[in-house]
Amino acid sequence: MGQVQEHLQKYKRWYPQTYQLKEYPLEGRKTLTVKNRQEIYQRLTKPQRALIETHKKYQMGSFFLKHHYLIDEAWQFETVNIDENYNRKLKRYHLFCQCGKAVKYQFVLTSKKTQEKIALGITHFSDHLGVSAEVASEIKKGINHVDMALDELLWLKDKKILFPEDLWQQYLFARYRNEQLIQPVAYNQVLAQRVLTFREVEMPIFVADYLALLSEIRLIEKASAKREQPKFVGEKKSFEAYALRLMSSMPEKESHYHPSSLALYEEWKKLTQTEQARVLEEFQQLIQQPSC
Repeated sequence: MGQVQEHLQKYKRWYPQTYQLKEYPLEGRKTLTVKNRQEIYQRLTKPQRALIETHKKYQMGSFFLKHHYLIDEAWQFETVNIDENYNRKLKRYHLFCQCGKAVKYQFVLTSKKTQEKIALGITHFSDHLGVSAEVASEIKKGINHVDMALDELLWLKDKKILFPEDLWQQYLFARYRNEQLIQPVAYNQVLAQRVLTFREVEMPIFVADYLALLSEIRLIEKASAKREQPKFVGEKKSFEAYALRLMSSMPEKESHYHPSSLALYEEWKKLTQTEQARVLEEFQQLIQQPSC
């Protein structure tokens, strides 16, 4: 454990104010009323609102693909637009269904044959796909579930909880230490990219992401404790330069991938390396076949 203590003591000397993590609410999601949700949302900055909307669109797209609600022979799901300022009583709305009715959620479908796009509210969306009343009810429940999932962020923001810079700093330092290990720990790059987008707009992060970062730090510390690891060599300026390079090298925060591609990627990650290699080989064969 000596080497672990050695490099942690060095970090403590560099950053005595952030060595100990501050308290962060870990009790989980808080459900808000529609009124509270809108009030907190209105106080967010434009970049913070964009972050919320991006996460909501991704989660809703994933929800529909997961439950196969969007399988249709003639049309395919493109995206969902969300009017966070929607208020029927105040007649405050900006999105409309094809029929002209104001809507909070506008589902965009594209014709596979003509590439025509149509924008529909939830009622006409379910009618267009020919789903039953029961399935339409499930879709509405799914929309409400996505809203409640994001309530955690709004609740944290309302409680004036800040982005956990102390944890992020320790995470970067752990990554710096990881570079010097004989067998570096495999880390979740997607997690790091996602958390960085929250830092850039000064938003608190999901509790699950907070715990995930903490878990990765501990995994690296555990690997550092092994006796065969080399003595830690590091300088404060070197670490800070590394941290800047690391953050600047992360891909752009805005994803342009189609929701179906993201869903397939999540399934891909569950495969073993052997299975992944086989899938790639078979896919290559498939795309090389002449189309009928």
